[in-house]
Amino acid sequence: MTPPVVEVREVEKRYGKIVALRGVSLRVPRGVLFGLVGPDGAGKSTLLKIVTGLLTYDRGEVFLFGQPVRTEREAEAVKERLCFMPQGLGVNLYQELSVEENLDFFGKLRLLDDEELRRRKEELLRLTGLHPFRNRRAKNLSGGMKQKLALICSLIHQPELVVLDEPTTGVDPLSREDFWALLATLVYHQKVTALVSTTYLEEAMRFDRLALMHEGRILLEGAPEELLARTKGRAYLVATDDPLKTLTRLSEAGFRPFPYAGGLRVFVPEGREEDFSRALSAGEKVSPLPLDLTDLVLSFSPAVTPLTGRLSWAKAESREEVVIYARELTKEFDGFRAVDRVNLSVRRGEIYGLLGPNGAGKTTLIRMLCGLLKPTRGEGKVAGYDMRRAPREIKEHIGYLSQAFSLYRDLTVTENIWLMAGIYGLPRRTTGKRLRELLELTGLTPYADHKAGDLPLGLRQRLALACALVHHPDIVFLDEPTSGMDVSGRQVFWSLIFRLSREVGLTCLVTTHYLAEAEHCDRLTLMHAGRVVAEGAPRALKEDLRRRFGRPWLVSVPDLLSAREKLRKERPVMVFGRKLRFLWPGDEEEVRAYLRQHGVEVLEVEPAEVTMEDVFLWYVSASPAGGSS
Repeated sequence: MTPPVVEVREVEKRYGKIVALRGVSLRVPRGVLFGLVGPDGAGKSTLLKIVTGLLTYDRGEVFLFGQPVRTEREAEAVKERLCFMPQGLGVNLYQELSVEENLDFFGKLRLLDDEELRRRKEELLRLTGLHPFRNRRAKNLSGGMKQKLALICSLIHQPELVVLDEPTTGVDPLSREDFWALLATLVYHQKVTALVSTTYLEEAMRFDRLALMHEGRILLEGAPEELLARTKGRAYLVATDDPLKTLTRLSEAGFRPFPYAGGLRVFVPEGREEDFSRALSAGEKVSPLPLDLTDLVLSFSPAVTPLTGRLSWAKAESREEVVIYARELTKEFDGFRAVDRVNLSVRRGEIYGLLGPNGAGKTTLIRMLCGLLKPTRGEGKVAGYDMRRAPREIKEHIGYLSQAFSLYRDLTVTENIWLMAGIYGLPRRTTGKRLRELLELTGLTPYADHKAGDLPLGLRQRLALACALVHHPDIVFLDEPTSGMDVSGRQVFWSLIFRLSREVGLTCLVTTHYLAEAEHCDRLTLMHAGRVVAEGAPRALKEDLRRRFGRPWLVSVPDLLSAREKLRKERPVMVFGRKLRFLWPGDEEEVRAYLRQHGVEVLEVEPAEVTMEDVFLWYVSASPAGGSS
C-alpha cells in the first residue's frame, strides 16, 4: 500500500499560553488537491509550516513521503521533494528582479544546471501565460501575475509536494481561475500533490479532499460531496413582509437566521423541524435551499446567544432619500487610476455592498466618500454634504470601521468606547447611556473589562462597530468587516447590521471580498480594476445572468485542461476540482452536443444553480479591464 504524501498524527503546538494546534491528525494521499479550510486563527498556517519543516511542534508525529520528520536533519532530507509558498501576494519574490531573473535565481538556488533550468523555465512560462512578461519587474505585476510567478518559482525544481498558504487571497476573479487551472494541471497531469489553505468556504468545493479547521482542531475531513452528505439538517429561505420581526423571533427560538436573497436563510438542525414550524408566523413563505458547507460548519458550531439589545435611536421616516451619491468619481495616484468614473446612489436604510478583490478600488472609493481623500475628478454628496467642500460635516454624520485600524488593543472594551465618544465630543452622561446600550446591542457586556487585543476576531469587530456607532451616525462605512472571521461570527455580525438597517434606518455601505456575502445586501456594486462592472440586487443580477447566458453546468471530462482551453475562447470557464463549470442556455443534450462540436469528450454532466461567483466572473470577463490581470 502506497503511504500518504503527508501524514500528521495527534500534533500539538503552543505559542506560550496560546494553543495553536490541538491533537491534529491528517492524511494527504498522493496525487490529490487537498484543502485546509477555515477562518484566520484556525491553525492552518501553523500546520503548513510544521508539515514543511519550518516550525517545530510540541507533541505528535509528522511523516512526509512515508519518512518520519522529527528533527531538523530529517526535515532537511525531504525539503528538496517539496515547495512552500507563504501567505501574501508574491512575498517570496525579489521585487526589483524581472520575471525571468526571479526564475533564474530560484533555479540556481535549487542547483539546476543551465539546460535543465532553461527547459523548466520555458515550460512554466508557457503554462502560466507569463512568457510575454518575462522582462517585467515583479513589483510591476498585477496581484494575479505575482501569485503565478511566486508559484512557478517554487516549482522550478519539480517538487512532488506543493504547499500553498492562502494563495488566492486578494487575487482578482479571472486570475483566481487561471491559478486553479494551473493547480489542476500540476495535480492531474503532472501528478503533483497539492496541500492548499484558504479562508473562503466557497472555494472548498474545488478540492478533491478537504479538512475543515476551527480553533486548532480539524472538525471534519473528506471529499466535499461526502461532507455535505453528512450535514444533519436542512436549509430554508423564509420570505416575510417583516424580516426584522421574523429574524428576532427565529433568533429567540434558538436558530441563526441571516439576510439572504431578499429574505432570511435558516439552517434547521435535524430534530428541530417542529421548533422551526412553531417559530414561523402565518403568511411567511418557506422554501428549501441546497445545503452548502456553511450549513455543515453551523451544524457543528455551538449555538450563539442572539443579540437582542434595545436601541434608543429615532427611526428614520423616509427610506427613499438618497444619502450617498457619487457621479463620475475618479482617483489617480501618480498616473495610476485606482477608481475610474464610478457612479453610486444609496438610499437611507439600505445595506449596500461594494464587492471585489483586493485592489479593485473599494477602499479608495470609501475614503473619498468619507472625506479622507480628495477625488481627482467627479463629485459626490454624503448625508447631504459635498464631499469636496464639507469633509468635517460629513465626518459628524458617519461612522467608519476601517480595514486596517479601528481599536486601541491595550485599552479595554469600555475604554475604547469612552475614547471614541470623547473624540466625537459627547457629554459624559450621554456617553454612559450609550455605552450600556452599545454593549448590550453587540453582546459585549460580559467582556466590558477585557482588553480589546485579548478578544477573538468576531468580538473585536463587534467592538469596532460599537465605536463607529457611538455618536449615532446616519451612515456607517464598513471596510471588509468580516475578513478572516469564522462562519458563526460572520452571521452574527451580518444579523446585527441587518437589524440596525431595518430598525433605525442606518445606511450601511459594506465592502467585502467574500462573494457569498453579496446575498446579505439589498443592492450592490461589483468592482474590478477601479470600475463598476455590474450593479443591482443580488437576486436580480443572478436572474439576469441566467436569462442572458443560461444556467451553470458541471462537466466531468478526461482531459480537464485541454477542454478548458478549447471552451474558454468563447465563454468563461471555471475549474472545480476535476470538473469544469460554465453557463449554457440549453438542456443537458444541448450541452453534450456543444462539447462534442468542440472536440471535448464528456464523462458526466450535471446542472447547478447560479452563484455570485458566476455573476462576478461573467461580468468581469465582459468588462474592458477583464483581461488585464
